[in-house]
This record gives sequence, structure tokens and C-alpha cells, in this order.
Amino acid sequence: MKKHRILLSITIVFMMALTLAAPTVYGAEKNVIKQKEVMVPAKQSVENVIVFGHDAIVKGKVKTAVIVINGNVDIKKKAKVKELVLVIGGHVKQEAGSKVTDNIIAMNLNSPSQNSLFLGGLVLISGWLLRLIASIVLVFLTVLAGMSLHKRTNSLAEVTKGQAPRLILSGAIISAALLVVGVLLGITVIGIPVSILVLLLPVLIFITGLAVYSHELAVQFSGLENKAPWLRYLTGSFLLVSLFNFPIIGSIFFFLLFFLSLGGAFKFLFERFRARK
Repeated sequence: MKKHRILLSITIVFMMALTLAAPTVYGAEKNVIKQKEVMVPAKQSVENVIVFGHDAIVKGKVKTAVIVINGNVDIKKKAKVKELVLVIGGHVKQEAGSKVTDNIIAMNLNSPSQNSLFLGGLVLISGWLLRLIASIVLVFLTVLAGMSLHKRTNSLAEVTKGQAPRLILSGAIISAALLVVGVLLGITVIGIPVSILVLLLPVLIFITGLAVYSHELAVQFSGLENKAPWLRYLTGSFLLVSLFNFPIIGSIFFFLLFFLSLGGAFKFLFERFRARK
């Protein structure tokens, strides 16, 4: 029972996240993800069936799972579902002769308002979990970048001292320029790989900048000056990433730090290039 509850929780979280990120598609992998009634005809085989707000009728074969949120599932005679059938806010009807290899889980509340409240809560929880995971990954990458560039952290930090407003402005302009170039390159098939690299560059620079500012923030605390470098990067990045999660203020702070990192990185590279001449 505990295993199925864990499986159910993971499935709900990621299916809720998928609704926010993925369009309604019928892909080449035969994954059916729709917001209207879906029917899998007899003698047809699909990988997954995921339906939101409507019913699913299965007459053929589903290789993995059928997941319906706020709708019903009707499994017809001779239909086959190899794994899970999960229904939230609806009912499951299974005719004799059909076969479901794994469990059938149906969660249905008494009224549409209760179903909507329940689903809304799941969306909020899944969003919170995704943000938590993203924060943990960002802290990990920041510590990794800091340890890789530890000997150059001080020189990178010197670039931004006393010039934060100008660097933020230049970083915003550079970000807009890179975005336009990346979009224009992405229009052509040949330019897509270059477009990905152009759009990935600011992300890598931001992680590097976050490592620099995390170290500068951590050394301001008494007792951390002589600690291991990884601990300073971990402490500073934890505090900065925590600030990102505050509503409105966190988003503003994130973009300011992003632009500052980008502007500082380009200024650092420009000064190094000019020094070599």
C-alpha cells in the first residue's frame, strides 16, 4: 500500500507539472495528451493516455498507463492496459474481458467544487516541489562552479565593486541582444544548435556570477572566513536562492543579479582582452 501511495504521489506531481509545460500533442512516440475526450480504437496501440477534464475510452492497447484527471475511464472488452490506471475526480468502468496488469486507482470526491479544490491543491503542491527541486539544483551548480573557479573568485568580484548600476543596465541590454539573436537563429533549422548555445551562455554566466556573489556574501559572516571554500559557497548560495523564492521581490532580485552577473562577466572579458593588446 505504501508503495502505491508513493507511486501515486509522484505521478500526480509530474502530471500536474506537465500540464503547465506541455502542449496538447499526439507525438511520434504515440503518447496521447489531450484536453478533450480520447478514444483508443480497437487494434490500435499507444504508449500512454493522459486526459484532463474529459473522459477516456480504451478499446485497444495501452502499453504503459492511463491517467485521467477530472474525467472518467471506460475500459472496453478486449482492451489491454499493461500498467497503472489512475483517475482523479472521476470513475473507472471496466468491462468483462478487458485486462489491466497493474492496479486501478480512482479518487473521486463528492462534488465538482471539492474536485476542483483538490486538484488546485495538487497543482500548488507540485509547483512548490518543482521550485524546491530547481532551488536545490541551482545551489548544487553554484557550489560546483565556485569550487571550479575558486582561485579567480576575488578577481571576478573586483569587477563589480562600485559599478553595480551600470553593470545591471549593460547586462539587461546584453540579455535582450542575446535573446533576439537566439530567436532569429532558431528560426532556421541550421541555426538551432547555435541558438541553443547563445541562449545557454547567459545561464552559465549567471551560475558563475551567483558563485562569486555567494562567496562574497558568506565571508561577511563572522566565523566563515576560515571555513572550507565549499561551505562558504553553500551558505551564500543557499541564502541567495532562498531570496529568489519570495513573491515579487524574489523575482526582481533574481533579474537584478542575473543582469549584474552578465554585465560583470562581459566587462571582465573586455578588460582581459584589452590588457593583452
